[in-house]
This record gives sequence, structure tokens and C-alpha cells, in this order.
Amino acid sequence: MSVDTYLKGKNTSSYKRIQHDDVTLLVAHKLMQYASRLELVTRKKLLGSKLTAVAHHQHTAACRH
Repeated sequence: MSVDTYLKGKNTSSYKRIQHDDVTLLVAHKLMQYASRLELVTRKKLLGSKLTAVAHHQHTAACRH
């Protein structure tokens, strides 16, 4: 999984757009199949801030692992 803030000129048609307040998330369709929840975490560091996306999976009867 990656977090990217510069999208100019990039083809994002293969991603699902999710809007939350003033933030737009682009999530791969495959990830949407397996993630039951997506959490965004920001952390302040010495050299700036860090944004991390964490996908949570909930096992169901359809799981094969």
C-alpha cells in the first residue's frame, strides 16, 4: 500500500474514490474486496508529518486463508 499526494498526470481510473471531509482517498478495488475498514493515521516527526493508511480485514465465511 502506498500514500501519494501528487497525482498530476497519473491515471487513477482503476481506483475507487472515497471522500471523507476534505480528503479524497483512492483505494484499489482489490483492497476494497478484502478490507472491512480503512484507517488513516498521521504522526508528527522531526522532519515533517507522516500519513499512513492501515487496512483492517474481518474474516468471513468466504475467506480462503
